[in-house]
Amino acid sequence: MKKQFALIDLVNIAKSWIIARNPNEEQKERADSRIALCNECPHSGKVLGNEVCTLCGCPLSKKIFSPKGPGECPDGRWVI
Repeated sequence: MKKQFALIDLVNIAKSWIIARNPNEEQKERADSRIALCNECPHSGKVLGNEVCTLCGCPLSKKIFSPKGPGECPDGRWVI
């Protein structure tokens, strides 16, 4: 069963956007690993020319910088 996201975590969204502007090396490596998985995922799509997760609607360019960890992927694909 897929995880349902009932509430928007505005704090986590803000942190992801802030980190994406100036990530440290560890954050860059994690984001690179995550986007590689997202690029192979059938739930990766385009909305208005932007890559998004079609399960949650988040822009992938920011979601991959989420500080929350592997559980942030709604399909459970992230390991870090």
